[in-house]
Amino acid sequence: MAGDLRRARRLAEHLASRHPDDATTLTVLGRVWLAWPVFGRFRADSILRRAAELAPGDPAPFFYRALVGLRLGGDDGESVARRALVHVIALDPHYADAWTLWQTLYRDEGARATMVWTLALHAGDRDADLWRAGLLVELRRYGRAEPLLDSLVSAEPDDPAPRAWLARALYEQGSDRAAAPVYAAALRRAVDDTGSLLWRQVRSIASPSERARYARLPPGERPAFLRLFWARRDPDLRDSLNVRIGEHFRRLVEAHRRFSLLHPLSRWNHSRLWRTLQGGLATPTDERQGYDAVRTDIAGVRAPRVADQAVAAGLAPRLDDSTAQTVNLEDGLDDRGRILVRYGEPQVRHVWSLDAETWAYDLPQGDFQVTFLRRTEDGGGDEVVTPVVAGEAASARYLLTTDRPDETTTLRFSFWLAAFRHGDGDSTELVLFPDSVRALAALFDAGGQETARDSAAPDGAVRLTASPGSYLLALDGSRARQRGLYRGTQTVPAFPPDTLTVSSLLVASGDVPADRRALEAAAPAGLRLPARRPLRLYAEVYGLADSAGIARYDAAYRFERTTHGLFGGVVHHRVTTIAFRRQLPASTRAVESLVVDPGQLPHGHYRLVLDVRDGLSGARAASGTLEFDLH
Repeated sequence: MAGDLRRARRLAEHLASRHPDDATTLTVLGRVWLAWPVFGRFRADSILRRAAELAPGDPAPFFYRALVGLRLGGDDGESVARRALVHVIALDPHYADAWTLWQTLYRDEGARATMVWTLALHAGDRDADLWRAGLLVELRRYGRAEPLLDSLVSAEPDDPAPRAWLARALYEQGSDRAAAPVYAAALRRAVDDTGSLLWRQVRSIASPSERARYARLPPGERPAFLRLFWARRDPDLRDSLNVRIGEHFRRLVEAHRRFSLLHPLSRWNHSRLWRTLQGGLATPTDERQGYDAVRTDIAGVRAPRVADQAVAAGLAPRLDDSTAQTVNLEDGLDDRGRILVRYGEPQVRHVWSLDAETWAYDLPQGDFQVTFLRRTEDGGGDEVVTPVVAGEAASARYLLTTDRPDETTTLRFSFWLAAFRHGDGDSTELVLFPDSVRALAALFDAGGQETARDSAAPDGAVRLTASPGSYLLALDGSRARQRGLYRGTQTVPAFPPDTLTVSSLLVASGDVPADRRALEAAAPAGLRLPARRPLRLYAEVYGLADSAGIARYDAAYRFERTTHGLFGGVVHHRVTTIAFRRQLPASTRAVESLVVDPGQLPHGHYRLVLDVRDGLSGARAASGTLEFDLH
């Protein structure tokens, strides 16, 4: 344990010479050789094999022999590790981290079935039963898994893991209505998910930022994180059932059926140095000619609308998105499986040979194309992303860090929003103005719970009332038979009582009275207004000081006109300011409005801010920036 291998070896060899048939002594000597650099693992294998023969009921020599197999790597080493770990678990399923190590091994249906039989030796042990039930779900033997999981739920009602496996089994069979309450119950108990099973079920579609956040997440925040995780991916707010969850689990089944790793212990997946040394294609020179022909064919598939760095001459290296081990090991999938889980079946699939294929997706964000090539020379035989033509590297990065539902969402729409104090200031009203679509919107709080919902007809405003804070804003838009989605973080601002604050600005054209509802009804789609008509601007000022029932303030409208330069940059022109001094009866809400006559502002794109200074207290506040176009 101290790392002094030379002294440890002398002591262990002395003991072994005096007690050549003592399994414990041989196990210690085998551990010394296992830690010995370069050639020690081969000596360790023979010594530990002898120790296991002497003490077939002791899991220790089998466990360390499994570590020898993991060190050896390759097919032979993996075979040694698998047999040894099965023996360890048969003796003691809780011995060291035997179960965790077994999960890192390649396991086909035969290996899973063997472990199911092994774990059945410990029927009644909570962990062994849970692991066995999970393997039965992976084997799609739901009839045997569900009764076992039901008994675990009854025995330990606060444990989320049995519910997580049971929900997966129901989702995989298409029983989404039955699965949803089971899965929701598991999420509520995510604080006690010590094995991170709920996270491991979904991490294959997580974004890099979600992965980073979960890594530093305290247990108490897991339920909220997972609820928001799925709220962001809900494809239809109209449906009380989030169909994306069941779709995810069914995609996982399909991906593992078709694209499971062939050799997850290859050096390719375990060593970044190995991947770096491989460079481009890890194939002998005489095989590259065949790939050159494939590359010639692939180049003519389609020209994606995604920008990419220049592809180096020849075949570019596979995208490396990890430090030491690849994410493929974590998911148990090659790169085709990873993309299938995130995006489903491609619209176009060209299979060039047994060793190369190209997938293409036509998405609202553009056309995305990616090519997979099979690695050899200890690459493991798995097809991995290898950019071949311009656009594929950027496409692969996008497809491997985002995800989408199968439901077609082709409609692209825009919206803008404004915020106003609601009631006495404890809450805020958000008003959304979608671009000529029928809209349905909802806010989800930090705990993943829906707190507000509203809908509107085309050209109507959506109103959501919530306490100040950070929310997930979900907005569905539809026009004719097309649908579009927006999911993003939205801050609901605060307008506290007795504090000078300014609402958002509203703008409309024509003869519109200084009334908020009238401005909301006349709000322009896309914030484009005709320059030939007057502009009506509207805001609300809160918290003005009161002197004998009178409030005074200075209002300054700052119009900044911007244009785009020759090289795409923004050119800022001189700011036009229109200022007034106001005096009015004091109230909790003062209406500030301005009409700008035609010709006062030239055509262009504007950024507008309203600055307010209280004439009595001297306090200052400003609205948010409103951007609009005059044409």
